[in-house]
Amino acid sequence: MPNQTPTHTPAYTVFIPGHPRPQGSKRHIGGGRHIEASPYHQQWRTNCIQHMQAARPCGMEPITDPIICNVVFVMPRPKRLTNPYPYRGDLDKLKRSIGDSLTHANIIGDDSRIVSQTDTKRYAAEGERPGAHVTIHLAPTPQ
Repeated sequence: MPNQTPTHTPAYTVFIPGHPRPQGSKRHIGGGRHIEASPYHQQWRTNCIQHMQAARPCGMEPITDPIICNVVFVMPRPKRLTNPYPYRGDLDKLKRSIGDSLTHANIIGDDSRIVSQTDTKRYAAEGERPGAHVTIHLAPTPQ
């Protein structure tokens, strides 16, 4: 498989400040209804959508081509750092939140257009703000 690392200018980039929250776990509340298990997820999703829309260039249409999405989740730094890698916040569920937010913010037509995604989760450095750095590149056309 050819290298999927893009070398050209990103099609879209944004930093979303805040505490990244996972999406995905649902809790059954009866009558066939389910709600998000995390009480913080909706606030994170709203924050993502607002920052994505604010960073959207004027006149930008939703991207409908295949894309490569790179996300760096910067988790809040604990008071005592014993391990440089965060263990809380399932990376799979964190990235699901970003894909859905990109769709709801009309940055991409649908998150099914993501053909490759690289995700990293780390603690914030001293003085660094927690949040998510999102970069989108158009996927190279197969030869």
